[in-house]
Amino acid sequence: MNCHDCGVGEGQIHRYCCDMERCPFCGEQLLSCDCVYHALGLLNTFRYTEKTCFLPSDIYKNGLTDGMVGEWMDILNEKGRVPHIQYPIVCAYCGELWPDFFNVSDEEWEKYIQIDTRTQVLCRKCYDDIKEKIERGGV
Repeated sequence: MNCHDCGVGEGQIHRYCCDMERCPFCGEQLLSCDCVYHALGLLNTFRYTEKTCFLPSDIYKNGLTDGMVGEWMDILNEKGRVPHIQYPIVCAYCGELWPDFFNVSDEEWEKYIQIDTRTQVLCRKCYDDIKEKIERGGV
């Protein structure tokens, strides 16, 4: 499957600024992690304040310079950028691929889903089955 944002195929490197690219340092979304600021030595909690997210004010207001972007790209390429692989979303209970998402309140989720499974995906049928079993007391 191709990346839905930048269109590259599996095994290929995302186009820079693709919102699906993962950071090779922290594993989070590359566009939203702070690793660039750490790698370029820009983040400084002693010199700058929360008002600028601990960055120089010109960087906070205007973003990275072209030179900084180039330096960051060199750092990423040296580390090794994360290729696109489309991992399926799977119901943790029945194994259904690509289940439809649904919402329940945090309070309800915590009531019925055991603590070590709460970050997993469940399909609606399995969630309802689990909820019913708990309501019946396992009978």
